[in-house]
Amino acid sequence: MTSAANDSMTISTRSSWRYFLPIVVVYLLLLTVFFYDTVESMVSIWSRSETFTHAFLILPISIWLVWEKRTHLKVMTPKPSWQGMAVLFAVGFLWLFGYLVDALVVQQLAWVAAFVAGVWAILGNRTTWVIAFPLAFLIFMVPFGEDLVPGMMEFTADFTIGLIRLTGIPVYREGLFFTLPSGNWSVVEACSGIRYLIASVTLGCLYSYLTYTSAKKRFIFIIVSIIVPIIANGLRAYIIVMLGHVSDMTIATGVDHLVYGWVFFGIVIFIMITIGARFRDDVDSTVHIEPSISASTKEYGFSKVLPLAVLTICLIGVWPALAYVIDQNEDSSGQPTEMLTLADVADWSSSNQAAWAWKPSNRGTEKLEQFFEKDGFKVAVYLQYLFKKRNNVELINSQNTLLDPEQSQWRIVGNDKRQLTLSTRTIEVKETLLKGEDKQLMIWSWYRIGERYTSNKYVAKLLEGFNRLTFGRQDEGEIIVAMEFDENIDSADQVVVLQSFVKGLLPNVEKSVDSKVASAK
Repeated sequence: MTSAANDSMTISTRSSWRYFLPIVVVYLLLLTVFFYDTVESMVSIWSRSETFTHAFLILPISIWLVWEKRTHLKVMTPKPSWQGMAVLFAVGFLWLFGYLVDALVVQQLAWVAAFVAGVWAILGNRTTWVIAFPLAFLIFMVPFGEDLVPGMMEFTADFTIGLIRLTGIPVYREGLFFTLPSGNWSVVEACSGIRYLIASVTLGCLYSYLTYTSAKKRFIFIIVSIIVPIIANGLRAYIIVMLGHVSDMTIATGVDHLVYGWVFFGIVIFIMITIGARFRDDVDSTVHIEPSISASTKEYGFSKVLPLAVLTICLIGVWPALAYVIDQNEDSSGQPTEMLTLADVADWSSSNQAAWAWKPSNRGTEKLEQFFEKDGFKVAVYLQYLFKKRNNVELINSQNTLLDPEQSQWRIVGNDKRQLTLSTRTIEVKETLLKGEDKQLMIWSWYRIGERYTSNKYVAKLLEGFNRLTFGRQDEGEIIVAMEFDENIDSADQVVVLQSFVKGLLPNVEKSVDSKVASAK
C-alpha cells in the first residue's frame, strides 16, 4: 500500500470519526436522560450497599480501556450495523418488560445492554469488536447477584459442617443453624460469600483481559476466579467456627470475624493473582495495524449520518414512551381494594383467635388473615393481593417474605417443593418449615397471577408482564397456608390434612378474588 493511499485512508477515517463520535456521545446522553430513573436506581444501590460500591469504578475503567485502544480505533472506519440496531430494539423491549413487572435488575441490565448495543449500532461490527471487552465489562455496573445468596448460604453451611465433622467434632444442624458443644452458630447473608464472589469475578475478568492474550487462558482464569472465592468462603467460615470453638466462644464471634474474613479473602486473591501472573502472555507492541478500508467501504457524510442518529435514538426512545402510554391506560393511583372474608371451608370451623405469633412480612398489598380448626388441627390462611397496579407497590419483592427479620424467635429449618393434586388439576407449592420457641409450622405458599398458579416467583413475574402487555387481568396474589406441625404425628398424615384443607379453600379464594376483579372493572 502506497504512502499516498495510506494518507487518503487516514483522512477518510478521521472525517468519519468527526461525525460518528458526536453521535455516540449524544446517544449516551439521551440514553441516560430517557432512562434516568433506571440509572438513578443503580447509583442508589452502589451508594448504600457495600457489596456494589466497586461499581462506581466500572465506567471509568471501561473508558480507560477504550482509550488504550485509540491507536487501533484511529485506523478504523465506523460503519453502522443493522445487527446492532436489531439488538438495540430487543433490549429496549426487555427494559419495557422489566418496567411493567417492577424488576429493577432487568431494567438496569437492559440499560447497560442498550449502552453497548447503541455503540454497536452506530460504530459497526468491526469497530465495536476492537472495544468488545471494555463494553462487555460494563455489565458489572448492574447490581445483580442477590438471588445467589440463599444457595451460597446453603453451600457454606454444608461445606462448614462437613469439615467440622471431618475434624471429629459433633454437630447438630437445623437448616442454616447448627450447634457445637461450645456454642450455637448460624449462616446469615453476610456469611454467604456473595461479596467475595462478585469482587473476585470482577477483578478476575479485568485481570485476565490485561494479562493474557490467549482466549483459553482468559477463560480458565475467569473460571478460577468464580470457584476460588466460593471454596475460600467455606474455608473462612470453617476457620471462624473453629476459632470460636477452641477459644470457648471468646474470639471470632462478633464483628471481628468479618474482619478476619476480608483479611483471609485478600490473602486468597493475592495468591490467585500471583500464580496467574506466572502464566502471563507478552504483548507485542510492534504489531502493525492495517486500516479497515476496503473497496466496499464508503465515507458517511453528515447527510447520511443524521438519519442514522435519529433512527438509533428512536429505537431506544420508543420504549419509555410506550411505558408512559401503558401507565396512562391504567389507574395506578387508587386506594387498595378491601379483601372479603372467606366463606367457611368444608368441615373446618373459623376461629377468631390466632394460634401463633408468626405471620408473613407484607408491605403494601391488600391482605387477609383467617384461622380455621378441625379435629385438633389448626390452620391459618394469609392472602396477599394486588387487584390492580398501584404506584410503588408490588407483590413480589425482597420485602414481602415469609420471615420478617424482626421475628427473631422463628427460623427456617427446611425448604422443599410439593405437588398437590386437587380434583382435576395439579399445582406446585413451596413448602417451608418454620421453628419457633415452642411451635413448628408447615407452610405452603404459591402465587395466583390472573387465573394461573405458580410457586416460582420468576414465572409469576413473566405472567404478570404478559398480562400487562396484553391488557389482561391485572390482579395478582400470594396464597399462604400454615399448619402447626406435630412431630408426634406422622408427617404424611399431616400433609393429607393440609391438602384436604387447600382443596376446600381454593374455590372460596377464586370466588372471592374473581368477584372483586369483576366489580373493579
